[in-house]
Amino acid sequence: MDPLSELERMAQNATASSPSPPTEACISRWQHLFQYTRSEAQILIATHRSDVTRIRIPDSHWALVREEREAAGYDRETYEHSLQLKDVLNAQSTVVHDGEGKAWCLIRLGGLLGSAEKVRDVAGLGEVPGVTEGWNEMGMVRFCMVDEEAKKNIERWVEQQQVL
Repeated sequence: MDPLSELERMAQNATASSPSPPTEACISRWQHLFQYTRSEAQILIATHRSDVTRIRIPDSHWALVREEREAAGYDRETYEHSLQLKDVLNAQSTVVHDGEGKAWCLIRLGGLLGSAEKVRDVAGLGEVPGVTEGWNEMGMVRFCMVDEEAKKNIERWVEQQQVL
């Protein structure tokens, strides 16, 4: 990648970011499209807007999908966020190892994965995974623990949500 092009992209992201707080309509859109709580929406909007390293879609890309995506309730910002859902999942998940060395993934419950039952369905599990609580940048949050295969199933499902 050309370093000057990368710097220009970051500068464009910095100038395109809205320094003002999101409007009520913006927060509601994020809540509706991604099933975020109000607090999650506010934090993720701020995170999205302040990320100067994010990949912005070109105008030509937005022109191709705009009519369809706007009909589904998206604007350019929420569409760009939808393309990053797998990154959001991974940023809010972590891997732990048990005493036998087996890897387990802690998946934060929220948004499109709002319940342990949803995790069970998406991951193809036979039973509802256990839920534990913990803290992250959003405050007290709930997590499900799944194995690596279930995490892969969840990631595939999230990728499918990006194109719906």
